[in-house]
Amino acid sequence: MRKILRTTLCGLALVTQINGVSAQTGDDLQWLEEPHSERALTWAREATAQSRTRLSAFPSHAAVAQELKTTLAGAPAEADQFPLGERMVRFYRDAAHPYGLLQTAPRDAKGGAGTWKTVLNVAALREREGIPFELQAYQLGSSCLAPQYARCLLRLSPGGGDEVEIREFDLSKGDFVTGGFRVGKSRAFAEWMSADQLLVGHTLGDSPKTQAGWPAAFRLWKRGQPLASARIVYQGKPSDAIIQISTTGSGARTQGVVNRAIDYSTFEISLIDGQGQRRTLALPQSLKSMAALASTQRHLIVQLAKDTVIEGKSYGAETVVAYDVDASVPEARRVSTVYRPAEGEFLDPAFGGMAADGDDVYLVVSHNLRQRVIAARADKQGRWSAQDVMTLAAGDSVSLRAEAHDGRGIVAAVDGFVTPRSQYLLRSNGDRQLLAQDPSLIDATRFTTEIGSALSKDGTSVDYFLLRARKPRAEPVPLLMTGYGAFGISFRPGYFNNVVGGPALKLWLERGGALAIPAIRGGGERGSAWHEAAIRERRQNSYDDFIAVTEHLIKTGVAAKGRIGIFGQSNGGLLTATLVTQRPDLFNAVVSDVPLTDLIRMRYMGMGAAWMNEYGTPDVPAEAKAMLAYSPYQNVRKGTKYPPILVTISTEDNRVGPGHARKFAHRLMDAGATAYFYEDEEGGHGVSDALRNPELMALRMSFLIDTLMGTE
Repeated sequence: MRKILRTTLCGLALVTQINGVSAQTGDDLQWLEEPHSERALTWAREATAQSRTRLSAFPSHAAVAQELKTTLAGAPAEADQFPLGERMVRFYRDAAHPYGLLQTAPRDAKGGAGTWKTVLNVAALREREGIPFELQAYQLGSSCLAPQYARCLLRLSPGGGDEVEIREFDLSKGDFVTGGFRVGKSRAFAEWMSADQLLVGHTLGDSPKTQAGWPAAFRLWKRGQPLASARIVYQGKPSDAIIQISTTGSGARTQGVVNRAIDYSTFEISLIDGQGQRRTLALPQSLKSMAALASTQRHLIVQLAKDTVIEGKSYGAETVVAYDVDASVPEARRVSTVYRPAEGEFLDPAFGGMAADGDDVYLVVSHNLRQRVIAARADKQGRWSAQDVMTLAAGDSVSLRAEAHDGRGIVAAVDGFVTPRSQYLLRSNGDRQLLAQDPSLIDATRFTTEIGSALSKDGTSVDYFLLRARKPRAEPVPLLMTGYGAFGISFRPGYFNNVVGGPALKLWLERGGALAIPAIRGGGERGSAWHEAAIRERRQNSYDDFIAVTEHLIKTGVAAKGRIGIFGQSNGGLLTATLVTQRPDLFNAVVSDVPLTDLIRMRYMGMGAAWMNEYGTPDVPAEAKAMLAYSPYQNVRKGTKYPPILVTISTEDNRVGPGHARKFAHRLMDAGATAYFYEDEEGGHGVSDALRNPELMALRMSFLIDTLMGTE
């Protein structure tokens, strides 16, 4: 601890004055960083109890809580549907089942779902085993073994954090497999290599780990073999940001894909065969988004982040390329161009922007924040051609998922601010079949989605989405704003999803409020350059962009000072925390959810050590200076009039760690700010979930409504 403290203080001592403001050179609140320490938990519980009492006394709270309860009691949003061979799988949640039901259904002649049957009730599992499990269901497709898709590797998180138990489950029998594959609670990943062999990584015991606490070693684990004796077939370095795994191919041709993120902009991809033989692919390391790797029957699909030369041939930045994994193909002929965006086009492959099925690659292409989907396929000579298969209205967005990889199509989920989400089975010829559609929560005809732009401090044009009433009042309306701006992730409109605050946003809109999302630098809305423009020493560009859009909306009469609130989650929580310390005069109510706030000690909390390429390293003087200039915790100042702020976190959030939120809220209270703090002891990084935590979301919305709308 002495060495850690000395290193940190050396970083803090590099800058004692930032724009005339003294930076703190010590940290008297470091004791709040340990998630489960008795002293820290006592403070968190007391602060939460006090804040709950104060927030529940807001005039609108009783009505808001009842309205939200009524909304949640209605027909729920449709669960993601996973077409897997001859069955459909989903993880269904509603107000009566906030922890969810794992369900299956036979597929009908058109590929849709028949009658649903519950095979696992997570609430019953929690009660039976006495452990507060939450099922991480976002990878159900890849967790089940082809081609029958009956055996699945379920990820069960005690408390909702990033540590999970992996257990083998039989969908046909509706039960866990006796003596089946099982990995104890840890940060763990597993992929099927065959019916009796997994590629697995975990952080149990002394297994090698990265500096951020994620698995650095991956093993081939045979059924019946003790996990501890499984052979290590791949090992990264402690300095790696994170290492993720997937598979490509099928049957005897299945290969493990190891995607090593040296940092979040530099990647190395390797293949592991069923015998544990490894080969590293001759791809450039500057790739976009580690979450975007897709595969056809014989190609891995990636997007280049920079101009590069591969085997003597030049490829431009943003180009999507295919790598032929067939070992018999000469290296010089393995890489081919799938799609190169035209001028003004951008592809953001992360979080549903890319999918592959059979021989087809599907891509989401954006131009001026408007999206379309293309499908590309290679001919026998390896030349790719693409065609449009879906075009979206302004303000709507699409997320793609490939599940069975059997050539029967992918799932395309389309929604927008006021467009209920529809899930389609989409095929490469443009045919689509509706699988499910969310119920309407609001009369869409009353609202309009606009796309505008503003000039940032350095003259850069920044686009934004604006949702408001079609017939707005004569005077400026109360406005909520949110954003993200990091890791090249684009923030897209969604139908009352977590990006916009969930179903609770309905209560804001029905009272006449508006919503804006600026597409600030650091995100992926305009490609890799847009991301690179706001990393490390350039991070301030994100905040300048957001401020510029806010001031533009004031200048154009959309909004007015005194009635603007901001909210954000994770890096979005850092965004709102930074904005309130930099421009407390501009915003009037602030929600900082599961935030980063102490950039100097980030690497000692959660998995912050993995993010230094994005934010900077305190040991590098120039980067430490830039971090200290905006790091919210270090920039809270007594004597400053701050707007009211609500800081929320979960004790079990081991992604950012609860220390950030605790320390920031404590510092604001010490400075005399009107600060509220809410810590749930379950929920993990997704603690602000209306189904699971309606109390928190009702408190949050009544805080925003009363602070920004007054007695309206």
